[in-house]
Amino acid sequence: MGAVEEVSPPSAAATMEIMPVAPATKWFVEVQDEGQARRIGLSRDKAVVGSSPEADVVVRDATVSARHCALSILGGGVAIEDLGSKNGTYVGTARVREAWGQAGTAIAVGRSTLVIVPGDDLAETAPGPPLVGVAGTSIAMRRLADQVRRLARHALPVLIAGESGTGKELIARSLHAEGPRRARPFVALNVTAVPRELVESELFGHERGAFTGAHVRREGAFSDAEGGTLFLDEIGDLPLDAQPKILRALDGYEVRRVGGAGGGKRADARVVAATHARLEEKVTRGEFRRDLFHRLECLVVTVPPLRERRGDIGVIGRALLQQLEPDIGERILTPGALARLAAHDWPGNVRELRNVLCRAADARVGSARIDAEDVDRALRRDGPPVLKRVTPQRARELMNETSGNLSAAARAAGLPRTSFRKLL
Repeated sequence: MGAVEEVSPPSAAATMEIMPVAPATKWFVEVQDEGQARRIGLSRDKAVVGSSPEADVVVRDATVSARHCALSILGGGVAIEDLGSKNGTYVGTARVREAWGQAGTAIAVGRSTLVIVPGDDLAETAPGPPLVGVAGTSIAMRRLADQVRRLARHALPVLIAGESGTGKELIARSLHAEGPRRARPFVALNVTAVPRELVESELFGHERGAFTGAHVRREGAFSDAEGGTLFLDEIGDLPLDAQPKILRALDGYEVRRVGGAGGGKRADARVVAATHARLEEKVTRGEFRRDLFHRLECLVVTVPPLRERRGDIGVIGRALLQQLEPDIGERILTPGALARLAAHDWPGNVRELRNVLCRAADARVGSARIDAEDVDRALRRDGPPVLKRVTPQRARELMNETSGNLSAAARAAGLPRTSFRKLL
């Protein structure tokens, strides 16, 4: 175990400078352990956190000491004190004896995470269980699960908003699985992965001979999802000329295949769309139809980024390590490693977390433990991301060098096809 770093709570004067004292503010600790997350109110009296049934805040975790640490309200924040625990109390990236937490401060104890939360959340009804197949049992994700279960009963379109890598497709699949259409198909289509000139054909199908290469008649995604759910990922990148037909389908009008004559047929697929972009801004810039935007935003689900639910990071990390076990072998996160993960902001969300765990495991060949130093090395990648080194001009040059072969150009750039297409 490394050297213990002491962080003392600030004086009353210093506290006033960092954050105005708000006597009326209530403080809670959100506990994320082997059970479901829960919030417990704090006071100025010390609340002992530990695995003992006699602790004020009981943590169900064998790696947590019986009396692990203590929490109490101090000025405009929460005082944190280690009580001589065996595995240590970590705040940020430091193992501490004493520290001072504010809103969002994550505390790692054993394999569990505590997050300091202000507010009156205990007055609200406790949320239900998390979604099946979606890792994360934080209060925020269980509230999201409650919303998904409510919306699953409807046939109206749903717009899922959230940063890249937050798991929007998993939420879309949950909307399908929790609703009355669960026995019918779930069809996912990433708009950015379809060549612009083929988007309409992919969505609505085409007749034989409708365009060069259309050798056979083809059903589109709406037909494939008949009676079920059609998930349109990155809807913000849908070409303008295809948007009116999507609007017609959502409004219950008949749509027909590309090259088709006469009447079409009504689409019977619930549309769930997802975007990481701000559609309002795209509407203002004339890149997205206002009428389609208002049709899609009827019901909105927002997936919070990892930095807003740090208690889930350990749970998701362990779930990812289980998925990766056939490739990397069994791996266990030490308390120090969990503290490093909980302190990072994760701009790439779950995708970035998965990559960091892969690199950390690779650095630990021959050992089942992933330690703080392994996570540090995995987070310190040499050089900027490849995407920032490939300019749009360089992307066009690579397309010329590969005679217009998009896949070959993307491989030469070291980028996924979708990212390379965005550069173009």
